[in-house]
Amino acid sequence: MQQTTETKRSLILTIFICSIYLLLTIFYHHIDKHLSGIVYWGLTALIPVTFVTLFVFEIKGIIEIIRNQKNLSLKFCLPTIICSITILYTLFSPYRLDSEKLESGIEFRACYEGTQNQAYILFRKDKTFELHWTGAFGYSEWRIGKWERAGNVLTLKYDGNKIEQLGEEILISRGYLKPIGKSFDKKKYPYPMFYLGYCKHEN
Repeated sequence: MQQTTETKRSLILTIFICSIYLLLTIFYHHIDKHLSGIVYWGLTALIPVTFVTLFVFEIKGIIEIIRNQKNLSLKFCLPTIICSITILYTLFSPYRLDSEKLESGIEFRACYEGTQNQAYILFRKDKTFELHWTGAFGYSEWRIGKWERAGNVLTLKYDGNKIEQLGEEILISRGYLKPIGKSFDKKKYPYPMFYLGYCKHEN
């Protein structure tokens, strides 16, 4: 009876930890994009904590299975099986569930690569854009808004602070996003920073 109760508790705890870990990793795109401060850092820290916990449960479960191999049942092995599936999915699965797939498709994109930071901007088919700027020491910043295109000229309408490196009007020219208009400080940023396409990782 005691072993049955312990097995049930272990199963419930394993399912809980696996669910937390999977939800955080699957929806991390939206966590990173929409949350900040202590909530963001707390949820981000939970990802490695829950994954390490799964490894501990896995090792403990394997040891218990070896010790009780003469009296095994599916229910007894189920917590270890669930841990194994979750770990194998994380380490080896070529297909990953990702909440970004819930977003509108990407019409085109651009990238900036600096020595200590980089950024990419996605222009989605529903006329929204999102820019993600990352850098040293865990720096991560998002800018979102809506975009319109007339010929080779883009107009950005920000939901919040604008991106000073791009401004509000952009000319697509020779594979680069070239800021134009009064909203852009040409003296501060004399050369186009964002090039069209995926980041090349050359810096």
